[in-house]
Amino acid sequence: MSRMKLHRRDFLAATAGVLLAARGARADAVDDKLAAITKARASLKTLVGPFSQVSTVGLLRTKVQASGMMYFLAPNRLRWELGPPDSVTYWVAPEAVAYRGQHGSGRLAVGARLPPDLECLRAVLGGDAGALRSRFDVREAPNPDGAGPAFEATPKPDQPMKLRRLYFSLEPDLVRPRKAVMVFDERNQSEITFGELRRDVPIDPALLVLP
Repeated sequence: MSRMKLHRRDFLAATAGVLLAARGARADAVDDKLAAITKARASLKTLVGPFSQVSTVGLLRTKVQASGMMYFLAPNRLRWELGPPDSVTYWVAPEAVAYRGQHGSGRLAVGARLPPDLECLRAVLGGDAGALRSRFDVREAPNPDGAGPAFEATPKPDQPMKLRRLYFSLEPDLVRPRKAVMVFDERNQSEITFGELRRDVPIDPALLVLP
């Protein structure tokens, strides 16, 4: 083998090593930031406050706007009230997911794991953000809305699911979410912007009882 070929092989090997090292460094940085979020949320009891939601639906990409209130009881109970035109309330709990609205109500036992989109939303709202790494590739993303961190997550190749991409940003306190964007395909997505969320305020237990 000529010296030129040896040099080329050495160069390619070195380049590959640098790229793998950089990728590992980025992963470590993301892990560190997700761990910081988990630590900041360790003492969280509740989060309560308003949100606005813009859903893009269907082939014509019709935009549906609504506002609502969320009630999060750490570590794993959520009430999500969505106003008109949907006018529906969702409950997410370890034992089941339930809903009640103008067109009826229902309940779905979830067993050990939530559906991926609900698991993501709960992790973003106030749960363990690091848990996303089991199903998603997570990387840092720009945050045009504030000084807090932002991330983008895409499903790992061995995790087939309807959710294609998740973006979320947090307030500088690493506890309160600022925005979440859930993309299901090129025609369907939901963008949620949170208002002033209050932490550790009392929640009426009746609000969290599943129908």
